[in-house]
Amino acid sequence: MTENDSGPMDRMIPAEVQQELPRKIRLAGRGVYYLLGSVAVSVLILTLAVMVFSKTAKDVRNGRELASGGQLAYTGDVQAGGPHLATVYYSFIYDGTLYRGEALLPQRFLTKIDDYNKSGNFPVLFLPGDPSINHPYDWQDDESYASAFLSYVLIAIFILQWSVLGKFILRDLRLARNGVAAVGKVTKCSFGRNGGMQVRYEFRDKDGLLAEGRGECAGRQVKDAEICILFLPDDSGRNRPYPLVFFRATK
Repeated sequence: MTENDSGPMDRMIPAEVQQELPRKIRLAGRGVYYLLGSVAVSVLILTLAVMVFSKTAKDVRNGRELASGGQLAYTGDVQAGGPHLATVYYSFIYDGTLYRGEALLPQRFLTKIDDYNKSGNFPVLFLPGDPSINHPYDWQDDESYASAFLSYVLIAIFILQWSVLGKFILRDLRLARNGVAAVGKVTKCSFGRNGGMQVRYEFRDKDGLLAEGRGECAGRQVKDAEICILFLPDDSGRNRPYPLVFFRATK
């Protein structure tokens, strides 16, 4: 069932995809929605990454200053808190003034917090010129390492997001411009992960051979319903239901 077929072809294939190839195309409404959503998520990821990078840089700078000019104070006012007891909160006195601090609590130190409380020898490294810059002495580098790892994870998520999205955009671009139209028959329809409908179907390629495919469909389809399919003439395995997510043909 290709562009040369009649009957089902005239009934199921929209006029805009029956024009000569390559077609004129435009961005589809769903494509705009996906792109705007992806941009919003990317902005959030990059904002978090910048914040984490800034914190990491600050932690590294403070760590260097503490290592070169820090002074030790000992306190028994220390406790674990936060989600999963992953944060340590403490206070210490220097020059008659109470200072507070908090830091990421490595799991290996969690069981020692009670001992620090009882003995009063929880070591805190601080800058005499600015005691608000302080950190538990026993694990000075752990927090900066964790922040750096988180920033790498955020960047990896950003790259993965646009790699996958770019793949889908290029796929729809090729199909919208050069895909051959065919009438497909639905073999299965179910709810997709993004709220739409996912259909499986079969169709005949340019050589009349039976091919299969699956993709997102705008509405629910019953079994054996006929839908419009676009496939690449040199690779019928690359196919999708029309209208596509990101692009539509224009007259």
